[in-house]
Amino acid sequence: MVVGLTEDPERLVSIRRNRLRMLNQTETTAYADLETVRAEVTEARRFYTKMGWPVIDVTRRSIEETAAEIIKLLAQRNVVSAEALHF
Repeated sequence: MVVGLTEDPERLVSIRRNRLRMLNQTETTAYADLETVRAEVTEARRFYTKMGWPVIDVTRRSIEETAAEIIKLLAQRNVVSAEALHF
């Protein structure tokens, strides 16, 4: 099972800028450019939709909440698969 994870572009830019600062990288790059990141997130969402994968927005979720959601999706998938085997 594949699950697409996405995040708010503004939040992602903030994380990337902090990461660059921690690495003592002061050069401005597309990596932390808001418009570039917006395009990346949009493209990722389109790809997930095209592939038919479930998508979880992790912007305001902890790792534990994200894991719980994935486990829930997996359980739902297994129930559907098990029901299909009985017919």
